[in-house]
Amino acid sequence: MYYNNKRLALSIFWLVLGLVLVVLSTAEVLNDSIYAGMGAALAVVGGLQLGRHIKYRRDPEYREKIDIEAGDERYKSIRLQSWAWTGYLFILVAAVVSVVAYFMGQVVVQQTLCYSICFMLVVYWIANVILNRKM
Repeated sequence: MYYNNKRLALSIFWLVLGLVLVVLSTAEVLNDSIYAGMGAALAVVGGLQLGRHIKYRRDPEYREKIDIEAGDERYKSIRLQSWAWTGYLFILVAAVVSVVAYFMGQVVVQQTLCYSICFMLVVYWIANVILNRKM
C-alpha cells in the first residue's frame, strides 16, 4: 500500500504544525511574519496530502492508479530522468546567472550561485563513485 498510516500521521502533523504557526503569529507570540507564511504553506501542503490520503482510501480507481504509478518501472525511469534534467538545467542556469550577477556587481549572489554549483557537482561526484562501486 502506497499510502500508509505513517504518511497519514505526517500529513496531519504538517497541517497541525502549520495551523499552530499561523495562530501563534497572528496572536503575536511569534514576532516575525515569516512564521505566518511558513505556517500557511505547511497547513496547505498538509491539507492537500491529507486529501490525497482520504481519496486513496475511499476511491478504488484512484488507489489502483497510484499503486501502478508507484510500482511501474516506466514511471520510475521517467522520474529519474526528470531529476537528471533538473540538475543539468539548474547548473546551467545558475552558471549563466552567476556570470550576469558578476557583471552587475552582485558579488554575493554570484558567489552563492557558484557555491551551489560546486556543492551539486561534489554531491554528484560522490554519488557517482558510490553507485559505480555497487555496480
